[in-house]
Amino acid sequence: MNAVEVIDQFKRLPEDEQGKVLEFIRKDRSTKVRYAADDAAKAAGEAVFSEHPELFRKLAQ
Repeated sequence: MNAVEVIDQFKRLPEDEQGKVLEFIRKDRSTKVRYAADDAAKAAGEAVFSEHPELFRKLAQ
């Protein structure tokens, strides 16, 4: 089944069933990859490298 066929099937569902599908998609997408905000990522990196300077030296080589 391709995307067009899935969309056609979705459109044929009753409204309440479409809602269940949309809820699943929203929930599934939110549990995939999450990215930290730039400032949080920078702070985490600084914390790790200040605690483990040898690791930083090895990564810099």
